Amino acid sequence: MQSIKTYFADLSQRLGLADELIVLSPKRRAAKQPMQLGEVQDQTEHYLDLSSGAEEGKGIFTGVWGMGAIYMFLIMSPVIFQDWEGALYVFTTAAIMFGITSVVFLLEVFWPSSSPIRFNRRTREVYFQDKDKLYHAPWDEAVAWMQESRTVTQYTGAMAETPLQLLLQRYGHAEEVIALRLNLPMGRTAETQGMLWEYLRCYMEEGPWFDEQGNPLSASNRKEVLEKYRKKHKTAKVNLQLNRDLVQQNIMPRGRMWATTVFEVFMLPLFYIRDLTAKYARQRAASNQWHPLVKERCRPDGPTTRLYDLEVAEGLHEGAEMSAAEQAPAPR
Repeated sequence: MQSIKTYFADLSQRLGLADELIVLSPKRRAAKQPMQLGEVQDQTEHYLDLSSGAEEGKGIFTGVWGMGAIYMFLIMSPVIFQDWEGALYVFTTAAIMFGITSVVFLLEVFWPSSSPIRFNRRTREVYFQDKDKLYHAPWDEAVAWMQESRTVTQYTGAMAETPLQLLLQRYGHAEEVIALRLNLPMGRTAETQGMLWEYLRCYMEEGPWFDEQGNPLSASNRKEVLEKYRKKHKTAKVNLQLNRDLVQQNIMPRGRMWATTVFEVFMLPLFYIRDLTAKYARQRAASNQWHPLVKERCRPDGPTTRLYDLEVAEGLHEGAEMSAAEQAPAPR
């Protein structure tokens, strides 16, 4: 952990941000209530997987090809009823388009995906794997921070950006430290990022299940939380009621409301196919990632030693003492 603390101190001093950084702690509340802002891919009694934001574009190419194939078939469908040659041409073209869509779908699903960030309650650790490189940090000594900034351009206007970052060190190479962003920073404020950190903190400290105020629950409410999040962040939808509310509030002209609604209906196939592709890509990635040391520590009956303890036993952290089961409290 000394390399992580040194890295953070050097970073703050080098960039002159010591007074501007908002340092977060696993032991201190970061917001009044937790909120699932980042996409929690999986949440169990033993671990939570948080998307790093690198897979936000997953499925977009399949969606574009799929939407093109659907609309091309609909536009050319009247030719089917003219003669058999026209019908053969339409079905051949449609088969080619859908074939290309299927190939793109398989490429996006089977293409190596970025690993999520895993928070393990059993051993109280955080993991991230970049191909064959495994990074980790003890949760109780986690070093995380955020810095809110606002940029103004002639193209986007004023835009808030608040990176929420966590330091991890490479397993077996303690001198190699990375600053990992927990989600995309665009459009985020310090308040909303603090609510995301509070969600993670509540999971590790109060969880695995808790209500909207962070109070522990005896039974799982994962389905309710997930359904609420997906309903709010679902891309394949038409926001007709929202557009009407904006018109009533004089925020959006009526003509723009209908134009926006028509556009959302037109783009519906693209977003639906994209969401479907991203879902299967995540499912496949979940079964083909993680180092064996991580997999066994996420099992209910797995070892309770931390990766940090294994490094201490190998003499990688001078002056540190190993305390395997004692330093890793049982999950609450």
